[in-house]
Amino acid sequence: MITLVKVSDVLAATAAASGQPSPVIDVTSDSATTYWAGRFGISTIELASAIEKVGPSVAALRRHLNK
Repeated sequence: MITLVKVSDVLAATAAASGQPSPVIDVTSDSATTYWAGRFGISTIELASAIEKVGPSVAALRRHLNK
């Protein structure tokens, strides 16, 4: 039987296993959104707005924010 999972879950699990930050921001985690807002030098509200536009991918957010 094949079980479908979200790509973001697989990427997060892979990053966790390697000890690196996840390439996808967990928008349900206050600590994750606070961390990434700090990394990008923006507020958590600005981060939430950017995530609404381009999604939770760190790479997409970097491109969108020009960081």
